Amino acid sequence: MANSENGLQIEIVTPQKLYFSGEVVSVTAPGEGGQFQILKNHAPLISSLRSGKVKLSLADHSEQTFSISDGFLEVSSNKAILLTENIS
Repeated sequence: MANSENGLQIEIVTPQKLYFSGEVVSVTAPGEGGQFQILKNHAPLISSLRSGKVKLSLADHSEQTFSISDGFLEVSSNKAILLTENIS
């Protein structure tokens, strides 16, 4: 994943495959303590996730929403990796 000038790069990974890879403006995820949002230049973070909706806001102003099972999200240097067992 290359460092982006406009947003942040995210990969959503399940044990079966790489489900999504691309640049987004923001990521909204269901953390254990409640929903939170990641934007460009976010501080490094590792968070556990509960089952719920993940929303990706794209540069073209569209959104993609996924339902995930529990998982983890790591953010560092405008790169995010979301690991989950199941996604739909």
